[in-house]
Amino acid sequence: MAQFGNDLSLGVRTWFRSWQFVFSKGLAIYFIYPIILSILLSMGAVALIREVVDYAMSFVRPFIESPPLDSSSTWEAVKQVFQDIASFAVSFVLWIAAFYTFVKLSKYLILALMSPVMAYLSERTDEILTGKKNPFSPAQFIRDVVRGIAIAVRNLFIELILGWAILAAHLSITLFFPPAAVILAPVIPFVSFGIGAYFFGFSTIDYAFERKRFSLRKSVQIMRSMKGVAVGNGALFSILFYIPLIGVSIATVTCTVAAVLAVHEKEKEGSLNPA
Repeated sequence: MAQFGNDLSLGVRTWFRSWQFVFSKGLAIYFIYPIILSILLSMGAVALIREVVDYAMSFVRPFIESPPLDSSSTWEAVKQVFQDIASFAVSFVLWIAAFYTFVKLSKYLILALMSPVMAYLSERTDEILTGKKNPFSPAQFIRDVVRGIAIAVRNLFIELILGWAILAAHLSITLFFPPAAVILAPVIPFVSFGIGAYFFGFSTIDYAFERKRFSLRKSVQIMRSMKGVAVGNGALFSILFYIPLIGVSIATVTCTVAAVLAVHEKEKEGSLNPA
């Protein structure tokens, strides 16, 4: 537990250090790419969510509305008010559900789409730290990008499976032992957030592991030994993501740089042993 706390602190500390590193080493230009991507995705998301909600409402509305009575009656007026309220409430819930789903999926979508930039930024950060210039290899760069996308897809599915498992467990407890469900209710969001943070941190840190030629299996093993770093890095990534437009840019750049800084710290400790 102490090791987890130390690693969690390292994940957070290196994120704060990444700001000075980004601006002092001329890496601020990388903020531009995710900002453009975020604008394009946001524009498409609003249109898509509107279409999805309208489509869903076309099925829900018949259950809310009923055949009109005498339009001059007081009851008809009252009924219309309640129908309008119900329609608004259902539409609002659908918007929230669609927005939540978009935010969840878009994090991994951006990780996949930003993979080329994050892979190159991770390599540039490593070059600055070590002073060793890595000759550009198109084949290696493509491998880095493909692995980054594969990791994002893998982590998305694992997180969704774990999320549904937690939800199913909570619903079962609610049915069979309601008092425990009340106690666990505030804990569930923190557990879900921690799981998501771990996988986001995993995605940013793995670029450094790929550069060291660690296999995916070995990367997973080492990541578990330093999960505190992944959670610290990923938690900040997740929080920043909720800041409109600029949050995506800040998260992808600073968290990628912070991941490399953290891996270098762990190397100094002798904590990264691929054997």
